[in-house]
Amino acid sequence: MSLQGVLPFVLDFLPQKPIEVEVSQCQLTGDAGLLPIRQFDEAIRLTERFAAALGDARSGDVIHTNLSMTRQRIYGILADYEDQNDHDTLRSDPVFKLVCDRLPNTHDLASQPTLSRFENASRLPTSNVFVRSFATSFWRPSPRLPLASRSIWMRSTIPPMASSS
Repeated sequence: MSLQGVLPFVLDFLPQKPIEVEVSQCQLTGDAGLLPIRQFDEAIRLTERFAAALGDARSGDVIHTNLSMTRQRIYGILADYEDQNDHDTLRSDPVFKLVCDRLPNTHDLASQPTLSRFENASRLPTSNVFVRSFATSFWRPSPRLPLASRSIWMRSTIPPMASSS
C-alpha cells in the first residue's frame, strides 16, 4: 500500500503549531502512529476528561500538569510501553512531547519517578474513571467531530482452540 496519495496531511491538535505528516527516508520515530490517535483524542476529549476526573490537589510551582502526565502515561501504554521504565527515555521523544501538548524543543516530560508518584497519588479507582470518561466521550455530542464520524465498529475474532489429542 502506498502512502503517496494520502500524505502529506496536517494534524491540528496542537493549536500553536499544526503538524504536517509526510514521508521521510529517515526513521525519525517509531511512535508516529500516536499522532492520529491524539488527533482523535482531541475530538472526543478522552484524556482531558480523564485528567479532570482525577483532579489535582497540588499547589505551588507545577511543572507537569495532570493532563500532560495523564497523556504521557496513556499514550505510553498505547505504544506498548506498559511499565514506566521507558519513560525516562520517552520524556525527551519529540512525538511524545507533541501528544502531550509540548513542542519538541521545549523542556522534557515527566520522569519515571514523577509518573509513579502521579499514578500512586490517585485516590479514585482509575479503571472506573477511565471507562466512564471513555463512555461519556461518545454520549456527549462533540462540535469537533461530525455526527457520522462518531460510531465505532469493532469486530472480535476468537482464535481456534488447539486440540488436546
